Amino acid sequence: MVDASNRPMILAVQGADREVIQSLLVEAARRLKAEGAHVLGVVEDMVPGVAHQDVMLLDLVTGVTNRLHQDLGPGSAGCSLDPEGLAAACAGVENAITERLAGGGAGRDTVVILSKFGRQEAEGRGLTSAFYAAVAAEFSILTSVSPSVAADWTHFAGDMAQVVPAEMAEVEAWWHGAPALAPL
Repeated sequence: MVDASNRPMILAVQGADREVIQSLLVEAARRLKAEGAHVLGVVEDMVPGVAHQDVMLLDLVTGVTNRLHQDLGPGSAGCSLDPEGLAAACAGVENAITERLAGGGAGRDTVVILSKFGRQEAEGRGLTSAFYAAVAAEFSILTSVSPSVAADWTHFAGDMAQVVPAEMAEVEAWWHGAPALAPL
């Protein structure tokens, strides 16, 4: 039985490679759906062997993918994140939240999985408005946090969030309202 009253609104995982964390989020989405949770959000679609610039953001409701990176050409040293792809992915999540609320969905039986709180979100871009929309809807949020923006995350999420190691047991304990197994 799920006891959302004991669950922090946001669970952030850390402490593993990007591929491991994104696989964890995909598996968490599958398991939570199987338990009857309403799962919304985006994860990085990281097919083994895919080039960095070919990573896509996969919408967990529609199956639509949006490009995460853009090709800046040979020798480029700039940030390759695709702001258009990020904006489209964020809009998709916000639309799913709006539709869930319009359909009578409320409470913490809904989880919004957001692939990462990174530099873009620390600067108020990227998936930031999807985070805000999920909090305003009072939906639970599962995400990862880039260690390089840990201080920004603490400022952003405050006491609504708990940070734990990137392990499925931690996600399951959070969802079921159990205390954290190993806080970071």
